[in-house]
Amino acid sequence: MEKTRTKAIANEVLLKETAMLIAEGHTVTHLVRGNSMNPFMVDRRDKVVLSPFTEEELLPGVVVLARDDMDRLVLHRIICRKGNNLTLMGDGNVVGTEETSTDRVLGVVTTVIRKGKKYSCNGKVWRRYSVIWVNTLPLRRIVLGVWRRIAL
Repeated sequence: MEKTRTKAIANEVLLKETAMLIAEGHTVTHLVRGNSMNPFMVDRRDKVVLSPFTEEELLPGVVVLARDDMDRLVLHRIICRKGNNLTLMGDGNVVGTEETSTDRVLGVVTTVIRKGKKYSCNGKVWRRYSVIWVNTLPLRRIVLGVWRRIAL
């Protein structure tokens, strides 16, 4: 049996390469890191497929990898768009948003791989979830509190 080797690569290096591949028309799969997209994308368990996009696709509900106005890299959902300005928020957040612009988006999440099962972000299940989750922000604190108690 062959051993699988893993190597840690700095985010800046990895994501610079990711952005170049997406700009060339490729898709890139990344392991989710961090808790800001809980409970639907879990740290070190789930993966996302990042894909090329058109500016017209950058609408509320879409999950993007982008640099915010403070130059941090975030994988968050668009909750508002005004012209070229985007407001982002992690699904696991109840307060706090990031501001960015359409030209600072590196890729769009087109597929989420959760526990080995693929969910298309264009599918009915994912779209329904996105609409519900974005529009239930006041209830999010309760849902996340329950999820955190069950997940631990």
